[in-house]
This record gives sequence, structure tokens and C-alpha cells, in this order.
Amino acid sequence: MPHIILVADDSSTVRKFVSFSLKLQDYIVITAEDGMDALEKISQTAVDLAIVDLNMPNMDGFELIETIRQSEDYKNLPIIILSSERGEGTKQRGFELGANTYLEKPFDAKVIQEQVAKLLKP
Repeated sequence: MPHIILVADDSSTVRKFVSFSLKLQDYIVITAEDGMDALEKISQTAVDLAIVDLNMPNMDGFELIETIRQSEDYKNLPIIILSSERGEGTKQRGFELGANTYLEKPFDAKVIQEQVAKLLKP
């Protein structure tokens, strides 16, 4: 059965590009336009990995990661941050909250595919 991946980003362009890249690898992709939307989606569908932007309205990526990590069901969910934020402090905070990987925008589809495959290896 294919893995289900959540892509949370307020940019429809990024959501479409990442979704297309991952669907080429036979993943099922669910998208969310902000952190609140993402939490709603993962409460309805069991996901295997989340790709999270940091700068989103309603609930930013940091809050989303923190909330996911507090959930018994998702405390071990692989999380990739995909952000245009480049500061070391931002990266460090992301890792401290529980992100597994930090990718910077602009990004290469191959890099996303490789990171997802690496995190979903049995």
C-alpha cells in the first residue's frame, strides 16, 4: 500500500509542485493550506510523513510540529520542514521541536523525493 504524505504550505504553487513530485513516486498526497488545516487532515487520515512550511497563517509550522509531537499517534511521524527561512536559529528550533529534515526553498524535486524515501525506509 502506498505511503500517505501530508504537505502543509500556504502557497498553492508549492503544494502543487511537491504533490506532483511525490505522486510520480507513487505516494498518496494530502495537502493543507495552514497548520490548522493540517491538524484537521491528519485527524481524519493516518499519514506516514509530513512536509511542513514554517510561515503559514492561523498556525505556523513551529506550532504544527509541536502539536504533532504532543500527539500519541504522531509523536514519531517523520517531519520535513520546507521553508524559505535560512537562519541557523530557525533550523535549530525546528530540530528541537522534532523535525527530522530541514530543506530550504527554492528546492529541487529530486531532493524532496530522496528525503521522503530515506525517512520512509523500513
